[in-house]
Amino acid sequence: MSYGLIYTIPFKNSKNVSYTIEIEKDGYTGESTELTGGQTPFTVTIDDEEFLYTPSKFSTANIRIVGEDYLQQLYSTAYQEWRITFKAGEVAIWCGFIKPELYTQDYSSTPFELEIECLSAMSTLEYINYEQKGTDGRIFVTLWNLLTGCVNSANGKYESIILPHVYAKNASDYANAVNVLEQMKISEQNFFDEDDKAMTLKEILEEICKFLNWTCQDWKGKLYFVDIDHAGDYWEYSTDFSTHTVITKNEMNVQDINFGGNGHTLGILGGYNKCSVKTSNYNVGDVFPTEDYDSLTKLHYMTDTIWPTDNTKGLAKRFFYPNIYSMRHFSEVNLSEVTDLSTYNTDDAYGTSANRLLGALPIKRQIYSITNGTPDIVDYSFEELIQVRGCVQSGAGALGQSTKLISFSSDLPSCIYGNGAIALDCYMQGCVNNDMSTISKSFTKTPKPYIKCRLSIGDKFWNGSEWVADVTATFNIGFNENDLAKGGFVQVDNDRSLNDGYDGLSGVVIPLTEPIYGRLVFEMAGIHWKDGASDYPYSYLKGYFLKGLSLQYKLDDDYKTDDDADRIYENVIAENYINELDEIDNKISSYNYDNLSYSKVLLGADYLTNNLYSIIENRLIRLEEQLIRRIIGRYAAPRLKLTQQLLYSHVLSPFTILSDNYMVNKRFIPTGGEIDFQADKFEIQMLEL
Repeated sequence: MSYGLIYTIPFKNSKNVSYTIEIEKDGYTGESTELTGGQTPFTVTIDDEEFLYTPSKFSTANIRIVGEDYLQQLYSTAYQEWRITFKAGEVAIWCGFIKPELYTQDYSSTPFELEIECLSAMSTLEYINYEQKGTDGRIFVTLWNLLTGCVNSANGKYESIILPHVYAKNASDYANAVNVLEQMKISEQNFFDEDDKAMTLKEILEEICKFLNWTCQDWKGKLYFVDIDHAGDYWEYSTDFSTHTVITKNEMNVQDINFGGNGHTLGILGGYNKCSVKTSNYNVGDVFPTEDYDSLTKLHYMTDTIWPTDNTKGLAKRFFYPNIYSMRHFSEVNLSEVTDLSTYNTDDAYGTSANRLLGALPIKRQIYSITNGTPDIVDYSFEELIQVRGCVQSGAGALGQSTKLISFSSDLPSCIYGNGAIALDCYMQGCVNNDMSTISKSFTKTPKPYIKCRLSIGDKFWNGSEWVADVTATFNIGFNENDLAKGGFVQVDNDRSLNDGYDGLSGVVIPLTEPIYGRLVFEMAGIHWKDGASDYPYSYLKGYFLKGLSLQYKLDDDYKTDDDADRIYENVIAENYINELDEIDNKISSYNYDNLSYSKVLLGADYLTNNLYSIIENRLIRLEEQLIRRIIGRYAAPRLKLTQQLLYSHVLSPFTILSDNYMVNKRFIPTGGEIDFQADKFEIQMLEL
C-alpha cells in the first residue's frame, strides 16, 4: 500500500505541547488540507483486561473535527484505506485506521463537530486472512516469520517493536542472545481448517502470544509484546526488525507522575486455584487417502472377454478416471504420453480402448464362470484394482525403469513425522497376456520382480534403509516369485517381526525414529528385477494388477495416545474450595506423543516438548505447564485493581512497575485506560503484581 497525506489537524494542549493528527489515504497523491480540531481533538482508549495473560490488548481512538464539511469521503468499507498517525512533534505516539462506516456528526448547528472512531493498526489484522507462503504447497514457517509478518501486515507507523528476551533453546543460547523464534517452526496447514478456510492474522498473532504466554499491546506509538512475569531484558527492534537494542523495565511512583484529577477507585479481584490448558490437536487424519471407486467417473466399460483357453471363464473390466491418485498413461503405438483419456472409451478400433493404454488406470474387474456357454455369476461384486500395462522391457510397450506411473494427485500433509512408521502395503498379480485379458495360473517361475518407489518428506528421501538428503534415492518393494508364478495375488515382501512396535501395520515398514518435517511425496515406477547390483528389464510379464495399495502412518506402540483427542494440562487441586479459571484453548502446542498433528512446533531439528529454556524459571520447561504455574502463582490469592487519574507521562509503558506511597509494599502494572491529550490526563487502570 502507498499512503499520501490528505488532512492534518494540529492542536496544542493545556501545557502548550504541540500535537498533530495526520490522515493519509491509500493511493492519494494530492495536496494536504488542514482541519480544525474539536474541543477534545484526540483521545485514546487502551483496552482494559483484568486477566494478565490475555494474548492481545489493543486500543481505539476518537478524532473530533470542527467544520462545515461532513467529510463523507471518509466513509469506507476498507479497514486500511484511511491511516491515522498521531504525533507529538515529530514522534508518532499512536497509529491506526479509520473504522469503516462509523462516524457521527451534529446536524443541528453550523459549524458542527464531527467525531470519527479509529482502530489501532494491529486491530485491523482481524480482517486480513493468512496467505500461504509456499508456492508448491503448504510449508513450514518459523514463529518469527509469522510474528513479523503480522506486524508488517498491520501497516502501522510504529516507532519500534519491543519483545521480551525470555526463551532460548538452552542456557548457552540465552546467554548469547540467540532468537529462538527463528528456530521454532510450524506447518502452515495449522492455519487452514478442513474446508481450507484460513485463519485471520489477528487469530494467528494471538495464538503465538498464548503459546508464549505473552500479551501484544500497542502503547504510545510503540508495539509491545509483554511477558508479565519477566523481570529481565527486552529487545527493542527497528520497524524492519533488522536491528535491536536492549532495554529493561522501569519503575515509577504515581506521586512523582502527579495527579490529573481525583477520580480514584480501588477494587478487589477474586483469585483462582485451578487452571487448565487445552491444546487443540489439529490431527492429520488419513495421511494417505484412498480411491473411492464408487465415486470415480467412468472412462470405459470394456466388452466382456471369454478366455480362449477352455471357454469356461469370462472377464469383465470397467475403467475409470483416477481421482486421488495421479496415473500416467502412454500410447501403445509410439509410447507418447496421453493426457486426454476421453478418446480411449470404445472397443471399436485398435488403440482406442482404455485397455490398450500403457501405464496405470483404476479398474473394477470380475472373473466369472461360464457353463454351457452361459455366464454363471453368483456374486456381482467387482474387485477394485489398479491395472498397470507395459513393463520395463525392450520393444513394444517398453516403459523406462524409473518412469513414474502412480503418485498422489494432490499434496499430502505437510507436518512433522516421527516416533512411528509408515507402512506401504499392496498385493500384486502378474499377467502374461499382452491384452491383460487372461490370468494364467501356470506361467513359468520368473526372477524376483521389484517395483521401484520414491518416498520423500521435505528434503529427506528413503533409500530402503535410511532417510538421506539425496534427491535420487529410491527403494524397491519385492514379491515372492514362487507365489507369483501360481497366478494369484501376492502380498509385498516385508521383514516385520512381532516385536517391532507397530501392531496392526501390514506391508513394508519404513521407520521414523527421528522427526522429519515437510511435504510428503510418494511415487511408484515400473516393474523390474535385480541381479546383484544391476537392474534388468522385466520382460516375463506384460503387466500386472495391484490390489489394496495403501500407505499408513502409525505411532510406535510404546506411546499410548488417543488419535482424535485434545490434550489437557491442569494443576492438581487439593483444596476443598475450587475457583476455576476458564479453560485456555491453544491451537499451537508442544508435542507430547500426540500422533500426527499440524499444531505441533519444531525446535531446531526436534519436536518442541519440555525442552525449551526459560529464564523465568532458569530451566527447561513445557510452555503449557509453565503457564499454569504462572497463573496459579499469580492468582492464588485475591488481587487489587486500582484506577487513578494521572497526568500524561510519555515514559509510562505496559511493563512499567508502579507504586503508591499510600499502599506500602504494593506494586502494580498498567493494564489499560483512557488518554485525553488536550487535557493532558491519563485515567489509568492498574493491577497488583
